[in-house]
Amino acid sequence: MLEVYLFVNPLGARCMRSEQNIMRLADHLNSKVSFQFVPLLNQQIIAQSLAPRPTLAERNARFNVTYQAILAYKAALFQGKRKGRKFLLNMQDAVVSQHQSFSEKLTLEMAKKCHLDLDMFTEDCQSDLAKQAFQTDQKLAAEMKIEQSSSAVIFNCDVSDCGLLLNDVTYESLCDVCESQGVATKEMLMAEPNYQTNEQATSLMLANNQSNLHVL
Repeated sequence: MLEVYLFVNPLGARCMRSEQNIMRLADHLNSKVSFQFVPLLNQQIIAQSLAPRPTLAERNARFNVTYQAILAYKAALFQGKRKGRKFLLNMQDAVVSQHQSFSEKLTLEMAKKCHLDLDMFTEDCQSDLAKQAFQTDQKLAAEMKIEQSSSAVIFNCDVSDCGLLLNDVTYESLCDVCESQGVATKEMLMAEPNYQTNEQATSLMLANNQSNLHVL
């Protein structure tokens, strides 16, 4: 079984694409996969989302918006992982694709769209439990040495306790990791046979993607 942790900016376009790639992988994988979208917030993420040389006020405003988006996502997760992921994707689509401004009104619209309990959601958005969950996520990111969003840590629970850190989460790179770990996707099973051993495939992948893939 594969276990995947994707660290995301809840309002980021690149992260939305990475999330979709992981869900696509889960649908096409020939074995079980468990995945979590873990919100990440640091100064690097804030800087990347702003124009060059932002003012302190602009930095603080962006930090607060991202923080509130994370708390809303955590509140949605309290009502179930699937509903939480759906809420996150809908919120990203509204902000990234439809260019809507993040607001409390928007989060309530997305919560209603995902059939969440609105009273519970509103209360949880500002609860100590949501804030503690956020702190736990940041601690996990620090332990896994995550510095940028759209980074994924992948464990093959059937083989090793070591994880692979992937900084460029494309569908192709995810399939490369699966192949190196001896995990087949439906596409691989339908493709021409690959006579490389797992050891050779791993060595080749590390050589070609040395800056993107690390063993934890």
